Amino acid sequence: MINPFRLNGPTIINVSGGRTSMLMLWRVLDAHDGQLPADAHAVFTNTGKEREETLLFLHRAAMHWSVVIRWIERDPDVPLKFREVNFGTAARNGEPFDRLIIDKSFLPNAVMRFCTQELKIVPAQRFMRAREYNEWVSVVGLRADEPSRVSKIRARDHGRFVVDCPLAAAGITRETVDTFWRSQPFDLGLRAWESNCAGCYIRSAKVLERVERDRPGTLDWWVEWERRMGATFYNGKPFAPIQAKARLPMLPLDLDDDAPDASGIPCNCTD
Repeated sequence: MINPFRLNGPTIINVSGGRTSMLMLWRVLDAHDGQLPADAHAVFTNTGKEREETLLFLHRAAMHWSVVIRWIERDPDVPLKFREVNFGTAARNGEPFDRLIIDKSFLPNAVMRFCTQELKIVPAQRFMRAREYNEWVSVVGLRADEPSRVSKIRARDHGRFVVDCPLAAAGITRETVDTFWRSQPFDLGLRAWESNCAGCYIRSAKVLERVERDRPGTLDWWVEWERRMGATFYNGKPFAPIQAKARLPMLPLDLDDDAPDASGIPCNCTD
């Protein structure tokens, strides 16, 4: 039986910093005796709005597994249009995202989620082209319990690269992922409803309210950009009222620590 985690030829392993993609990286390493092939690259694309827990998780995984994870950020001012960073130098105040909004002169939104495209997908492609690969495989962390997302991404024409979903091929589900991380000496310090992207606008207002209530100030950046642009990231769901509601005295919430993540975000920023 073919091991879906065995790589063949130039490959980019897209690690978002979530539990699912990091299990995928572990399974790839395990399939190659603990070391990535020379033409395989584990890459994390940082927007500057990832949670600190996500960055620390990536850093710990690299240390525990002795694997090189390349950290990159969009930077239109350098020849390659991206720059390499690390845990210590990675943007943490939204700088790559700030520049993208300034360059576009409008906010990403539910219809035009160019933040995913321009801050994640395009820099990853540029990373591979900078290594003079004409074609490659892009490995993504979609699971077997996400069949619609797997079907959509496989059906799309990606140009120079093809997409592989080894977790789906191996029958790995969210339950498998959770079981794996319970046995590890380190884990991602985020709860089920929390996204790697600190204030992802695709999340429901209730989830965003809970995030802001738990960690006051999380939504400041999003509120400020909506104020500056006179627009919203998501039509009918401005951030300022969500933040204001989160600052009211605590009221019973439907969401609790055991609540599943029901947001179903169909983007490359998260697992």
